[in-house]
Amino acid sequence: MQNGKNIFFLYYIPHTFHKSLAQAVRAKDLDILCSNKKPLRRIFSYVKFSLNSSPYDILLCEGTFLIPALFKILPFKKFKKFIINISADPKLYYIKTKNMNLFKGFMHSLAIPQVDLFICIGEMERDLLREISPRAKFIVAYPFIEEERYNHLLNLPIKERFNHNILFVGNGPDHFCKGIDLLINTFKIVKQEFQDAELFILGNWNKDIKEKFYYQGVHFVGFSQIYEYIEKSSLYLHLGRGEAFSISTIEVLLGGLPAIVSEYTGAKEIVKKLRDDFVVPLDSKRAAEKVIEYFQLTEDDKKDLSLRAKELGKRFKKEIVLSEFINKWNSVMRKL
Repeated sequence: MQNGKNIFFLYYIPHTFHKSLAQAVRAKDLDILCSNKKPLRRIFSYVKFSLNSSPYDILLCEGTFLIPALFKILPFKKFKKFIINISADPKLYYIKTKNMNLFKGFMHSLAIPQVDLFICIGEMERDLLREISPRAKFIVAYPFIEEERYNHLLNLPIKERFNHNILFVGNGPDHFCKGIDLLINTFKIVKQEFQDAELFILGNWNKDIKEKFYYQGVHFVGFSQIYEYIEKSSLYLHLGRGEAFSISTIEVLLGGLPAIVSEYTGAKEIVKKLRDDFVVPLDSKRAAEKVIEYFQLTEDDKKDLSLRAKELGKRFKKEIVLSEFINKWNSVMRKL
């Protein structure tokens, strides 16, 4: 509860980080979308909730703002909830690049102005929001690395010797957002230069994706401990299309693994601090050139980048990140 108002966390399948944000502001779980898979049932569930709740309630949405925002347009007080959306998915990128169908795009054009506050996870989401909806209000927040994982990654030693192996971490099914096609095409070019190179893809991908992107030296290893593959690899490569702020990128940095990312991977603002030119366009040839350039660096230069990567990863400690978020949240709530 905030200023006498109930806060409800409206989610589909909550991400651990988003759930932590909800817990930090003492939001109550609102499981009316997750338990109803069909759109009409979700709409009826939301109407029922709204009619039995206060118009002064606050909805903290995990990208789930579409239904409540569209109902907010209607001239009924019960639907006039204060809507806050955690913006951490490729939705804004898809709107910008017109990769959303016309109907969905139109619905979102109506809904976005009804959102009272966006919690943009990283600066890229903020910039996309400004471009799409210049009047939208926002705060910027960042993800954190879970404590046990943080300590393990922090204690991983800097490599003494480097190979030509590449690591990527990400789950399906949205291979377009994750940039799997760009990743594989980049690796094919790198493989021509360094025949011993291998690409490890950690995460849950179905058989069709594995078969579609099969190539010699590519390993879809499923769910596995990231530590082992940080030690097996010398570079992290993430060529996302609208990937808001991948926790895996900051995890590998903390583990001492330098990263190259696309200009539409949210963690680019951190990678830029490692080396400005390690943020590349959505172009496999350009990405491959940068990977090859990195592999051709001296061992000492790579060690220096690894040390700097580890320093950059240190700021994503849970207590630091949540403290910054709570300060920004309280500043907004005081104005309500």
